[in-house]
Amino acid sequence: MRTMLRASVSVFRNPSYGIISAGGALVFFGVYLLVPVWLVPGNTLAFELSRMTVLNYALLVTLALMTGVLLSFELFAFRRSRTQGLRAAGESGIGLIASLTGGVLAAASCGCGIGILLGVLGLGGGALFVAANQSGIIAVMLVIVAIGLYFSARRAAGLCVTC
Repeated sequence: MRTMLRASVSVFRNPSYGIISAGGALVFFGVYLLVPVWLVPGNTLAFELSRMTVLNYALLVTLALMTGVLLSFELFAFRRSRTQGLRAAGESGIGLIASLTGGVLAAASCGCGIGILLGVLGLGGGALFVAANQSGIIAVMLVIVAIGLYFSARRAAGLCVTC
């Protein structure tokens, strides 16, 4: 917790990182909502919104906010560690990629979206389980993003160079 606070103070001292975080959160929320619409033929935004519960909205908003903060932390750490070369630059994107993947999987876990994705992989029977447990899957993705956020905060606070 102290690491997150220390990183937040360092990063958000510059108001541009707050703007990046808020803008990123809006973009990620839009992506998380629109990916199932784009991936599933015949799916509409209205249908997608009608299937979501208040809990799903709250979890997706939290996921988008966490991803926006993660983006700010990663940019801050990347700019600060530019002198460390390409290795540090590649490592900085891992948490962000994990966050994006988690968010897209969480958003696509509605019955129609995951049915197509799992059907392509030959795992169509798992679609019913995933559709019935969408909130739980989003919660698991939140934990994954929180872990990425923790390591990114350590990098942004200067406590770990390779986290």
